[in-house]
Amino acid sequence: MNVKYQQIQKLIVHPTLIGLVAASAIVGSLAANSTFTNQAIAKQVVATDATKPIPPDATTYRSRWGFSFGYSQNSFAVEEKIAARTNNANSLLGTVDVWTQEHARKIRNGAYEGGSEYPANIRITVYNNRRKLPLQKWIKQSNQFVATGGFKNTQIAGRNGLKFTSSGLYENEHIAFVKPKDSRIIVVTLSKSGASNNDSTYQIAYQFLLDSFSFN
Repeated sequence: MNVKYQQIQKLIVHPTLIGLVAASAIVGSLAANSTFTNQAIAKQVVATDATKPIPPDATTYRSRWGFSFGYSQNSFAVEEKIAARTNNANSLLGTVDVWTQEHARKIRNGAYEGGSEYPANIRITVYNNRRKLPLQKWIKQSNQFVATGGFKNTQIAGRNGLKFTSSGLYENEHIAFVKPKDSRIIVVTLSKSGASNNDSTYQIAYQFLLDSFSFN
């Protein structure tokens, strides 16, 4: 049987072309995927490195308890109180409340006197920890928090801490950590009432407070 040279050439060249086409398709797909991945990474980097907003009227509040934080002085007011002394090993030592100027004005004018609950706000509480309990154990045995959950490790001002939630009159977000040197427990709390305007206003202030928190 005679087979022409041209027929043999077609049989050899055709599979080769198929291989080249397939290889080109794979390379093109990899390049496209690489471009998509690079774009996604670039967007992620931009989002991560984005500068967090700082209020133009930002100022620093320095607490007697050895820490400081930033807040908007035109939008918010800070009130610090020392708690009554007790012999409790885990007693409350003091509080620092951050209020909107509107809420602060109403409080000064007696709007919440007579048993009315104060609005949800931002509060920093300082507690004794004479037994030097680990954070989660201290929180669990404390009577300050109800229906706790969602415990996660976090950091604030370079210190390891715990982020958790609790429920009660308001829904609360907490970050608790041990103060250097004296082992006291500091808890930074954002309370939410479900009123979207107030909640979002305090949420922004809470994030700025956490970002600017430092030890004196």
